[in-house]
Amino acid sequence: MNRWPIFLITLILAFIAFTWWSLDRAASEVSPVTDPDYYNHGLRYNHTQHERRGQEAREWAISQELSGRRLTIRVADSHQQGILGCQGSITFAAGGADQEATPPLKLTEAGVGLYTAEIPDSQTKALPATLTLRKGEATLEQKLIIALAP
Repeated sequence: MNRWPIFLITLILAFIAFTWWSLDRAASEVSPVTDPDYYNHGLRYNHTQHERRGQEAREWAISQELSGRRLTIRVADSHQQGILGCQGSITFAAGGADQEATPPLKLTEAGVGLYTAEIPDSQTKALPATLTLRKGEATLEQKLIIALAP
């Protein structure tokens, strides 16, 4: 008596039965581990992280002080603690066609939450400027008008 045909038929029937069972479970049950809206949450993950970093920068308090030609920027968080490790620059708007553009000023960290820059002698009047502060992926831009005394 040959047992191979019975074994193959049993194997094929077991495969069909387990396939039917797994398809039935997949169609009728939701895994408790899987989020039903996983695709939408996965697409929004990077956007949510970006919003969180942007919110951090929106809570910063910025104050400026001009002493002679030295501009001091104070950066603090919502608890009035100075923020360390920011990279900052001040970009001046062009004053007109006859005036050449001033290169951006880099801010240097002078203490906890204090950043300074020396206004160049070529700046002799009030000009609009943009202050840009970055820490990690958090970025804050603020418009300034720096008015130098003649």
